[in-house]
Amino acid sequence: MVNVKQLIVSTVIFLGMVSSGQALASKLADQTGIDEPLGTRSILSPAKIDARTQPTAKVCVEGEDCASGASAAGSTQVAAADTPKSPEELYNNACTACHATGAAGAPKLGDVAAWEPRIAKGDETLYKHAIEGFNMMPAMGTCAACSEDDIKAIVDYMVAESK
Repeated sequence: MVNVKQLIVSTVIFLGMVSSGQALASKLADQTGIDEPLGTRSILSPAKIDARTQPTAKVCVEGEDCASGASAAGSTQVAAADTPKSPEELYNNACTACHATGAAGAPKLGDVAAWEPRIAKGDETLYKHAIEGFNMMPAMGTCAACSEDDIKAIVDYMVAESK
């Protein structure tokens, strides 16, 4: 008989906790001030994922009507990217990681002793090594946006600074 009473008391307590827990959860949910249903509040809900993964830009091809999506800032960025850079600017952006520190055996800019034997091989060899890669130096250095003429101008700049 004692076991039955304990079972009944335990069941009542358990049901009371469950119902009060649900009431508490609903009160907390109501106090958030968010109008979204519970299933859509998570950052992992499909609606939230779609909202976070929308494209941030639109690619416009010449001849298409892109006036609705174009912004002044976007055209400024394109204009800035199309502005030619000096060999020194290109060097500072792409070459200093190795040529300012001597990483992987790269001759440092201004190190006459390191550059003398390289300069003695001639400009065409220096151009070829810079464009095609040589030893630890990758082809085109680390300047993926540079043309071969840009690389040649950078080599000329580095040679002039290292004589």
